Amino acid sequence: MNHQKLDDYIIRYLEGDETAFDIIYEETKKSVYLSIYNIIRDQSLIEDLMQETYMKAINYLEHYRIGTNFNAWISRIARNTALNLLKKRNREDVVDPTEGIFLNQGFTENRMLDFALDLLTDLEREIVVYRIVLNYTFKQISKILDIPLGTVFWNYQKAISKIKKEL
Repeated sequence: MNHQKLDDYIIRYLEGDETAFDIIYEETKKSVYLSIYNIIRDQSLIEDLMQETYMKAINYLEHYRIGTNFNAWISRIARNTALNLLKKRNREDVVDPTEGIFLNQGFTENRMLDFALDLLTDLEREIVVYRIVLNYTFKQISKILDIPLGTVFWNYQKAISKIKKEL
């Protein structure tokens, strides 16, 4: 679905059409899931963070600027939500080292993707997933990650080289 059509559903939702949210969810759930998966690979936590992301998006939907990229907007919320949980858990690790999230925990069905992503730094991993899996442009990735466009492109090239070398 294109951005304009998704914006139409957002407007409908803001005007009180609760059913419009179902379409918004279906159109964005993959990018939200992968934004969180890039940071936390624990399936039970991903589901909780997805729910939290959508709750935040609903609460702040009136702040979304119609005509911009809603997928990028909600992906950024998802990413920040996951990072906040990770930071919180890491602070808890200092007090209790038996608690916390370990990025490589959890089962995934696509082991080849996991293998390739495990070769990369956190930033490279995020960029590759946004570019290859979600098909975002480098400009959109730059906006989501809040880093310069050149940095996105350079890290993407470096990541692809690492994957090609190992595979």
